[in-house]
Amino acid sequence: MAKYKGRILFVTAGILLMIVWDFIYHFVLDYSFTWQVDLLFSALILFMGYYTGKNYDDSNEAVKALSKSEEQVKNLNEELQLVLQNISEVVFHTDSKGEFQFLNHSWEEFTGYKLKESLHKNALHFISLHERHEFLRVLRRSISQRIEKAKMDFSFQMRNGQFRWGEVNIKLNYDENGKLAGTVGTISDITERVHNEEELLEMNETLAIESQKLSVAGQLAAGIAHEVRNPLTSINGFLQLLRDDADEKTKEYLEIVFSEIKRIELVLSELLILAKPQSVTYKRINIVETLDHVAKLLNTNAILYNIEIQTSFEQEELYIRGDENQLKQVFINLVKNAIEAMPHGGNILIKAELTDFNKVELIFKDEGVGMEKHILDKLGEPFFTTKTKGTGLGFTICLRILRDHSADINVQSEQGEGTTFSIKFDAAQQQERKKREPLYSL
Repeated sequence: MAKYKGRILFVTAGILLMIVWDFIYHFVLDYSFTWQVDLLFSALILFMGYYTGKNYDDSNEAVKALSKSEEQVKNLNEELQLVLQNISEVVFHTDSKGEFQFLNHSWEEFTGYKLKESLHKNALHFISLHERHEFLRVLRRSISQRIEKAKMDFSFQMRNGQFRWGEVNIKLNYDENGKLAGTVGTISDITERVHNEEELLEMNETLAIESQKLSVAGQLAAGIAHEVRNPLTSINGFLQLLRDDADEKTKEYLEIVFSEIKRIELVLSELLILAKPQSVTYKRINIVETLDHVAKLLNTNAILYNIEIQTSFEQEELYIRGDENQLKQVFINLVKNAIEAMPHGGNILIKAELTDFNKVELIFKDEGVGMEKHILDKLGEPFFTTKTKGTGLGFTICLRILRDHSADINVQSEQGEGTTFSIKFDAAQQQERKKREPLYSL
């Protein structure tokens, strides 16, 4: 009914008008009744009432629709402002001169500057001086080529003097003449990402240096082995001849010389292992059985130092693919290092288990003296050792073997708390798949 309120109202008023008019015209003024004129007059009054009421109703509907639209626009603007003021990125709008016309509240957290002191100032004012020229170059090129979108990284100085990095995405708006009318865009804080990239770059450089060290060590090893071993053999032979005719004092000195020659030969042999590619045969091996052999092999030596080698295997069979001889060399090296790190005795735990993502994890844990962080950082560097008679190549060779087996190694150690080596290999299939026997029906 509310939709036809105007029409009902005006038609009713028209009917009342006709009744009053007929009463005055016929009964008060006493004019004669002419039904053709009265009918035409009544129809005209009713039509005008209906038409006027319809216009009134349409106007009301238009006003209501306009009010509803205005309310929707108002709500939409409020929601838009709520979003703009609460997102972490800075949202901005500049005019053709580059002066800020709008900034959301993230700007204050981003730069340390208040909105009131930043609005209507040129955006370049907040960019580092040494990057301002590059920023202008990108903008001028984009404007000259009528490019609508631009993106770049830049550094800026916060109000407290701290330098940070931001990523700006700009939408450039042009007028009908092709001139810049203004920009809108967002700014994201990428300081953490830039720092992570710098750390990654530094880490890659460090790895490259370490790789170069290993390469140089390998190249030197071949030359050292050939150039030193031959004359060393001659020296050793002549010294043995001299020892036969020497007195007791001289023999004592010669024994020292022979022990040092043996040490030189040990260094040369380990250098050759590092430099010369070894023949590797990768096959499916039961790593539990290999570890058990290593434990039994070194158990006798461990007992002499009051050390017990304990084993904990989740399964009797855990298979990986690798070269068993090389892996034994790694495990023996780790256990021997653990024994030497426990002068007062204790326990060594060798553990093997199947973990998530189809990985076989081996753990070698001792109760030794442990290592400080600066020693852990240098672990694996060629010729670095904490032993008085060590060559510093044993663990380097172990790392190379594990790298060839695509194994991941993790070392955790604290001074006085012992050391734990964790090695993860890709698990191999537990057993070879048998061919399905054909079924025969009678």
